[in-house]
Amino acid sequence: MNPDPTFLITCALLIACSNNNAAQESTATKTEQQPQVASNAEMNQPPGDGIVGYWKLTLEAYDDNGNKTLDEEERKKGIKNRYTYRFNADGSCQIQENFKGRYEVKTEIGNKMLYVYRNRVVGEEDKDPAPDVYRIITENKNQLVLLEKIGDLVFWVFERAG
Repeated sequence: MNPDPTFLITCALLIACSNNNAAQESTATKTEQQPQVASNAEMNQPPGDGIVGYWKLTLEAYDDNGNKTLDEEERKKGIKNRYTYRFNADGSCQIQENFKGRYEVKTEIGNKMLYVYRNRVVGEEDKDPAPDVYRIITENKNQLVLLEKIGDLVFWVFERAG
Protein backbone atom coordinates (compact mmCIF):
# COMPACT_ATOMS: atom_id res chain seq x y z
CA MET A 1 0.00 0.00 0.00
CA ASN A 2 1.38 3.41 -1.03
CA PRO A 3 1.02 6.35 1.37
CA ASP A 4 -1.15 9.28 0.32
CA PRO A 5 1.03 12.01 -1.41
CA THR A 6 -0.77 14.74 0.55
CA PHE A 7 0.24 13.02 3.79
CA LEU A 8 3.92 12.88 2.67
CA ILE A 9 3.96 16.56 1.69
CA THR A 10 2.37 17.57 5.00
CA CYS A 11 4.97 15.55 6.95
CA ALA A 12 7.82 17.11 4.96
CA LEU A 13 6.51 20.63 5.63
CA LEU A 14 6.13 19.95 9.36
CA ILE A 15 9.68 18.64 9.59
CA ALA A 16 11.06 21.63 7.64
CA CYS A 17 9.20 24.13 9.85
CA SER A 18 10.36 22.33 12.99
CA ASN A 19 14.03 22.47 11.89
CA ASN A 20 13.74 26.17 11.05
CA ASN A 21 12.31 27.00 14.50
CA ALA A 22 15.13 25.10 16.23
CA ALA A 23 17.72 27.04 14.19
CA GLN A 24 16.07 30.36 15.10
CA GLU A 25 16.02 29.45 18.80
CA SER A 26 19.68 28.46 18.67
CA THR A 27 20.61 31.74 16.97
CA ALA A 28 18.56 33.76 19.47
CA THR A 29 20.25 32.01 22.40
CA LYS A 30 23.74 32.64 20.99
CA THR A 31 22.92 36.31 20.35
CA GLU A 32 21.64 36.85 23.89
CA GLN A 33 24.82 35.40 25.41
CA GLN A 34 27.17 37.68 23.46
CA PRO A 35 28.50 40.87 25.12
CA GLN A 36 27.68 44.19 23.51
CA VAL A 37 29.86 44.42 20.44
CA ALA A 38 29.60 47.36 18.09
CA SER A 39 30.52 46.74 14.49
CA ASN A 40 30.38 49.13 11.57
CA ALA A 41 27.52 47.14 10.05
CA GLU A 42 25.44 47.35 13.24
CA MET A 43 26.08 51.05 13.66
CA ASN A 44 25.50 51.77 9.94
CA GLN A 45 28.83 53.55 9.72
CA PRO A 46 30.10 54.12 6.20
CA PRO A 47 33.60 52.79 5.43
CA GLY A 48 36.25 55.31 6.41
CA ASP A 49 34.37 56.54 9.48
CA GLY A 50 34.94 54.62 12.67
CA ILE A 51 37.75 52.21 13.28
CA VAL A 52 37.92 50.39 9.92
CA GLY A 53 41.05 51.34 7.97
CA TYR A 54 44.82 51.61 8.18
CA TRP A 55 46.19 53.47 11.21
CA LYS A 56 49.76 54.64 11.94
CA LEU A 57 50.84 55.49 15.46
CA THR A 58 52.18 59.04 15.45
CA LEU A 59 52.54 59.71 19.16
CA GLU A 60 52.92 57.76 22.39
CA ALA A 61 52.30 59.89 25.47
CA TYR A 62 52.06 59.21 29.19
CA ASP A 63 49.21 60.29 31.46
CA ASP A 64 51.51 61.97 33.99
CA ASN A 65 48.69 63.44 36.09
CA GLY A 66 46.47 60.33 35.97
CA ASN A 67 43.34 62.16 34.77
CA LYS A 68 42.82 59.82 31.76
CA THR A 69 42.85 62.85 29.46
CA LEU A 70 45.62 63.61 27.00
CA ASP A 71 46.61 67.12 28.09
CA GLU A 72 48.61 69.51 25.92
CA GLU A 73 51.66 69.26 28.20
CA GLU A 74 51.59 65.43 28.01
CA ARG A 75 51.19 65.63 24.22
CA LYS A 76 54.29 67.85 23.97
CA LYS A 77 56.36 65.30 25.93
CA GLY A 78 55.13 62.39 23.80
CA ILE A 79 57.47 60.32 21.65
CA LYS A 80 57.24 59.18 18.04
CA ASN A 81 56.54 55.52 17.43
CA ARG A 82 56.05 53.31 14.37
CA TYR A 83 53.23 50.94 15.31
CA THR A 84 50.43 50.21 12.82
CA TYR A 85 47.01 48.58 12.74
CA ARG A 86 44.78 47.69 9.83
CA PHE A 87 41.22 47.06 11.02
CA ASN A 88 38.96 45.32 8.50
CA ALA A 89 35.17 45.52 8.37
CA ASP A 90 34.90 41.74 9.00
CA GLY A 91 36.57 42.03 12.45
CA SER A 92 40.00 40.81 11.32
CA CYS A 93 43.09 42.97 11.66
CA GLN A 94 46.77 43.22 10.76
CA ILE A 95 49.06 44.22 13.64
CA GLN A 96 52.25 45.75 12.36
CA GLU A 97 53.37 43.85 9.27
CA ASN A 98 54.04 40.65 11.23
CA PHE A 99 50.84 39.57 12.96
CA LYS A 100 47.27 38.83 12.05
CA GLY A 101 44.44 38.91 14.52
CA ARG A 102 40.95 40.10 15.18
CA TYR A 103 39.35 42.94 17.09
CA GLU A 104 36.15 43.84 18.88
CA VAL A 105 34.71 47.15 19.96
CA LYS A 106 32.65 46.82 23.13
CA THR A 107 30.89 49.16 25.52
CA GLU A 108 31.83 48.63 29.17
CA ILE A 109 30.58 50.81 32.00
CA GLY A 110 29.83 53.59 29.53
CA ASN A 111 33.27 53.47 27.90
CA LYS A 112 33.95 52.37 24.34
CA MET A 113 36.67 49.70 24.49
CA LEU A 114 38.87 48.15 21.80
CA TYR A 115 40.03 44.54 22.22
CA VAL A 116 42.80 43.42 19.86
CA TYR A 117 43.51 39.69 19.77
CA ARG A 118 46.80 38.60 18.16
CA ASN A 119 46.71 35.15 16.58
CA ARG A 120 48.92 32.62 18.28
CA VAL A 121 52.28 32.03 16.66
CA VAL A 122 52.82 28.29 16.20
CA GLY A 123 55.49 27.01 18.57
CA GLU A 124 55.55 30.16 20.73
CA GLU A 125 52.72 29.64 23.19
CA ASP A 126 50.30 26.92 24.25
CA LYS A 127 47.28 29.21 23.99
CA ASP A 128 46.25 32.47 22.36
CA PRO A 129 47.86 35.55 23.90
CA ALA A 130 45.72 37.80 26.10
CA PRO A 131 44.15 40.65 24.14
CA ASP A 132 45.49 44.18 24.15
CA VAL A 133 42.72 46.29 25.66
CA TYR A 134 42.30 50.02 25.09
CA ARG A 135 39.74 52.64 26.02
CA ILE A 136 38.81 54.65 22.93
CA ILE A 137 39.27 58.31 23.83
CA THR A 138 38.81 59.79 20.34
CA GLU A 139 37.55 58.10 17.20
CA ASN A 140 36.93 60.10 14.05
CA LYS A 141 37.78 59.80 10.38
CA ASN A 142 41.33 61.15 10.83
CA GLN A 143 42.40 60.29 14.36
CA LEU A 144 42.13 57.41 16.81
CA VAL A 145 43.32 58.04 20.39
CA LEU A 146 43.55 55.01 22.66
CA LEU A 147 44.37 54.71 26.36
CA GLU A 148 46.01 51.40 27.31
CA LYS A 149 43.83 49.58 29.83
CA ILE A 150 46.77 48.22 31.83
CA GLY A 151 47.48 50.99 34.32
CA ASP A 152 45.64 53.66 32.27
CA LEU A 153 49.01 55.33 31.76
CA VAL A 154 49.82 55.35 28.04
CA PHE A 155 48.00 57.16 25.25
CA TRP A 156 48.45 55.98 21.68
CA VAL A 157 47.60 58.60 19.05
CA PHE A 158 46.99 57.13 15.58
CA GLU A 159 46.41 58.97 12.31
CA ARG A 160 44.44 57.38 9.49
CA ALA A 161 46.81 56.39 6.69
CA GLY A 162 44.35 54.70 4.35
